[in-house]
Amino acid sequence: MSKTTPEYHILSLSGGKDSTALALLIKEKYPEIHEQIEYVFFDTECELEETYDYLNKLEVFLEKPIKRIKPEKSFDYLYSMYKFLPSIRFRWCTIYMKTETFKKYMDSKIKSGCSKIHLYIGIRADEPERIENYQSKNLESEDGILNTRYLLAEEGFFEKDVYNLLETTGIGYPKYYDWRSRSGCYFCFYQRKIEWIELLERHPDLFEKALRYEKNAGKNFTWCQDMSLEELKQPETVAKIKAKHQEKASKHKEERQTLFDTLAVNDVDKTCLFCHK
Repeated sequence: MSKTTPEYHILSLSGGKDSTALALLIKEKYPEIHEQIEYVFFDTECELEETYDYLNKLEVFLEKPIKRIKPEKSFDYLYSMYKFLPSIRFRWCTIYMKTETFKKYMDSKIKSGCSKIHLYIGIRADEPERIENYQSKNLESEDGILNTRYLLAEEGFFEKDVYNLLETTGIGYPKYYDWRSRSGCYFCFYQRKIEWIELLERHPDLFEKALRYEKNAGKNFTWCQDMSLEELKQPETVAKIKAKHQEKASKHKEERQTLFDTLAVNDVDKTCLFCHK
């Protein structure tokens, strides 16, 4: 009698609200999947400490470990090789630290002889364009082994439902949502200027580290598209950016009074697929 090859269930966590809500949904509503699933986090080692704290907290709620998977080459190694900063035009950080790491992890499962990999992605029902974006990346394998599921969308979860789930379970939002609109590396080039200022004030050591990367890359390369971090951190610039942000925030008062609500978070779908979910 031939031995049946296993099926794997994998949820890629980003440390963000949606993938966290998906993990909690699976635990509560799909216990048979939760029992088998591997919760994984592709760790660049450049995340905010709030992200790591939140993942540690999530492990307690899930009552299962989250597997940390690191890339073969660190950011510093890749930076020394490229000698310029990653950017919207060339996201080498995402390619080599997230996407390639993900592919190698999937390949290791396939080589182990599995018959099917069920990959769960935290995309909501109010984000159909993000599902299309994922599908356009050809995540599905031609041999049918990789099967991608969007359970939040299937269950009709909107952003308010994600919020309610995180609040009712007691885990709440990651602390970085107090000042940042997305998960990801502390130097993410998708950050808005107000978020860079928040990084400067909350994590000055990380801001200075990002500034050193920028200086070493030369004057033609900056994290922000139109200004260097050296310029951005000047008191007069900080004051102007804060004033502009406050003016915008006053026009977008919502039920939850955090930075997350006042930013135009709908353009998160334009960002890195494996970083922000």
